[in-house]
Formats: sequence, C-alpha cells, structure tokens
Amino acid sequence: MSDPHDLFDRFGVIIVFANTLLHELAVPIPLTPTVLVASAMSAEVFAFAMLVAAVVAGTVLGNALWFAAGRRYGGRVLELLCRLSLTPDTCVTRTSANFTRWGGTLFIIGRFLPGISLVAPPVAGALGMRWSKFLLLTALGAAAWAIVVILIAAAFQQALLAVLAALAAIPAGLWLSLATPIVSYIAWRVAQRRRAALGLDVARLPVAELHAALQSAKPPLVIDVRGGAMRQILAQRIPGAIVVALDELERYPLETVAARDVVLYCSCPNEASAAAGVRILQARGHTAAKALRGGLNGWIQAGHKVEIFDQLPTTKENT
Repeated sequence: MSDPHDLFDRFGVIIVFANTLLHELAVPIPLTPTVLVASAMSAEVFAFAMLVAAVVAGTVLGNALWFAAGRRYGGRVLELLCRLSLTPDTCVTRTSANFTRWGGTLFIIGRFLPGISLVAPPVAGALGMRWSKFLLLTALGAAAWAIVVILIAAAFQQALLAVLAALAAIPAGLWLSLATPIVSYIAWRVAQRRRAALGLDVARLPVAELHAALQSAKPPLVIDVRGGAMRQILAQRIPGAIVVALDELERYPLETVAARDVVLYCSCPNEASAAAGVRILQARGHTAAKALRGGLNGWIQAGHKVEIFDQLPTTKENT
C-alpha cells in the first residue's frame, strides 16, 4: 500500500479537487475528512492555498452544472436532488424557506448547513439569478468553508496525524468491527425516515375528485402551501386557490374555513408540505382537511386548467 504521506504530498490537490467535484455532483463521498487529512499532511502556506483553490474549483464546476440544469429544467431538478437527499420529504420546503429568508447569501451560509449546499444551485438557476453573481457567491462560500476546515486541521495537526498513524496500524480484520457504528448510523437514519413517513399519513384527495368537487355547488377551499421560492419557480396555481405558506397556516383564521372542506397542495415529494399543513389544521380542530394526491404537478399532468400568479411575491432571490 502507498504511504498516505507520499500520496497526499504528490496528489493531495488533485485528490481534494476530484473529491470536491464528485461531492458537489451528489455522489455520496464525504469531503470534510479528505480536506482534513490533506491539510494535516501539509505544512506550507502555499500548500494550504492550493487546497483552498482545489475546493473552490471543484465546487464552482460542480455547482455550475446544477445551476445550468436549474435554469433549463426548473423545479424538476430540485425534486430529483431532494429524492437523493437523506430527508427527501422536507427538502423542497426547507430549501424554499431558506432561499426566501437568506437569498443569495445562502451560498455562503449554506456551505456549513447539511443538505443546503446541494440544492441551492438549481434553485438559484430556476429563479434566474445572474451567472456572475452565482459564480462569485459560490466561490466565496467554498473558500470560506475550505479555510475554516484547513484552520481546524492546522490547529489539531498532531492529533490528526496520530489518528491516521493509529488507523494505518490496525490489522485488516479489525476493520470489520469498525463498520458497526456506520451500520448503526445508517439504521438510525432509516428509522428516522420511517418516522417521518408516518407523519405524512394523512387523508388525501385524488386530482380527479378535486376537479369534480370544484364544479359542485359547494366547492372546497383550495390552499397553496408552497413557499415564495417554489411559487416563483412554478408560477402556476389551481384556479381559485389561495396562498397560505406553511409557516403562516398556524395563524390562519379558521372561521373562514370552518364550514368548508379544505384541500391543501404543494409541489414536493410525497406531498410533504401539504401533509404537514393537514396536520396543522387537524391540530387546530379542522379534521376534514385533506392533501391533494400528486400535488400541483399531478394537477398539471392531468391537463386541468391553471392560473398564473399575477403578482409574484418579492423575495431576495432575484436581487
């Protein structure tokens, strides 16, 4: 086996660049351990600068591909990425809320928040952010993250080198026992996802039944619970639907819906936001609320009429 010191001394920058690029392209390869190891095995300011440059280059290239895909394909790319994440059912809602709150600065803050850096580029692309602004913010965020990780590695260099030496001395057979915590973590994450799925177990109304109900003498109240960013990406809604974002549903006056059936919809995997909205209304006493099965995308795919928002909400995304 090659000496890790020699390997990282000769190819450390290339390894970090390749790892960063694959990580940003959604390949599930951890990046932080690689940067920590490469930094711990470096001792010169120039070497640290090259590692920062490698992280920035890999991040900008990987994110640019997702940004371009977001500009071309819109919300479909976001849904794909969210299905690849550990929390697919809340990914769209969380991303929309974070973009509405932070705008472009999410490219810097999001580098330090799990699951945000991956989905931010296609959202920014779908929202029409300028290429120059995107590239600048992406580079700044990647550089800030790399510098923080490298400084941590430099501060604990001797401890990291000691850990690496100890790991190298472990017999091959003992590595199997070290897999136990990894397996336990994966099982814990699976259990978390199952618990989250139980929270989505609410009454759902098929698109065809909602369409028929809207033609009746007493149509249901339809609520669009998407956040501002998602409404900009897909600027369509079911005719007559009112907009009440999920975080506003707790305060929505129930007397306006007390005598009517209520159907909530979103455009996220498994109708997660709509299901969460149903839970909120049920907790407030409106037990007849339902989520639209298939969401807005299901309504559109069925060929039913939609409206375009006359006045889109002003958020920070396009600034």
